[in-house]
Amino acid sequence: MDLAALADPERMFPEVPGFDAPTLLRAFAQRLVAQGTVRDPEDLYHRLWEREQLGSTGIGHGVAVPHCKLGKIDEVILALGKSADPIDFGAVDGKPVQLFFVVISPEKKPAAHLQCLSAISRWVQDEDNVQRLVAQTDAHSMYRVLQGDAAPETAADGASGAAPADPG
Repeated sequence: MDLAALADPERMFPEVPGFDAPTLLRAFAQRLVAQGTVRDPEDLYHRLWEREQLGSTGIGHGVAVPHCKLGKIDEVILALGKSADPIDFGAVDGKPVQLFFVVISPEKKPAAHLQCLSAISRWVQDEDNVQRLVAQTDAHSMYRVLQGDAAPETAADGASGAAPADPG
């Protein structure tokens, strides 16, 4: 599954208010309702919070993937946001979280839900991707990073030219 195909600049939020998981999830729900993605902010919030109570969706590297399923949508919805300051989200690595991928899937498409979660997990394994997203200050630049259009700050190609370590 291609994350860029699910992405929409209207669902990129460069600053989501919240000092803890409940306030951040509520802010996401309100923003997604305000932009027309879903209709009921309380239902979305409760479903996200209910899932969070089963176990943290903080996957490490400063990233969390709050997710839930809704019956009144036809396709997977992906929203992306950053908190102004990292917050404790109970991540598996114990580190605070600043980058949030919110996934809302149709109840009748469990495979699509799992494919999206898997694609996010693979994408964030490249810490450069995470760092580039955190550095963005507007929705369109966040969107471009997710599409792979935004290059890292440096032009280095990753080759160090260093000799291998002496084995002996």
